[in-house]
Amino acid sequence: MKYLTAIIVGFFLITNMGAAQNTDEVPQLAKPVETGENYKVYGSEFPDDARFFAPGYLVRNADIFKGDKVATKGTIKQVCQKKGCFFMLSAGDQKIRVTFKDYRFFIPTDAVGSKVQLTGTFKVKPLTEDQAKHYAEDAGEDPDNVEMTEKEYNIVATSVKIIEENEG
Repeated sequence: MKYLTAIIVGFFLITNMGAAQNTDEVPQLAKPVETGENYKVYGSEFPDDARFFAPGYLVRNADIFKGDKVATKGTIKQVCQKKGCFFMLSAGDQKIRVTFKDYRFFIPTDAVGSKVQLTGTFKVKPLTEDQAKHYAEDAGEDPDNVEMTEKEYNIVATSVKIIEENEG
């Protein structure tokens, strides 16, 4: 019995030591494919010839852009706090949810407020209440405070460039 107790206590001590060491680390499940002086690119290399459309313009013209490859830029308003598997981009009084092609890359969970440029496919998708609550929970919000909409604007990104602000 003493031997079993010692094993259990040892297991908890080791587990808690590992958890204590990781408290300040930000989950980052993907490494950048390119790092520059003030930016990091996730997913595929960022195209040099991207023609940008404002997020609000994409939303206002959703019927035109639906299914098209687009490039846009803005500020990251919210990031999935579990693993960085989506972020929200402001589009006027709407938002665009940015997910990642084939779920093959993510962004850092501490990227809120960062400037971003991205390329991907623009979509308009139906949104259920259960999906909206799930997304809110992943973003670290109270799912009971979800304001329901019937559709969601989405870009399935192939390349995301997060730009660090220069201090000075």
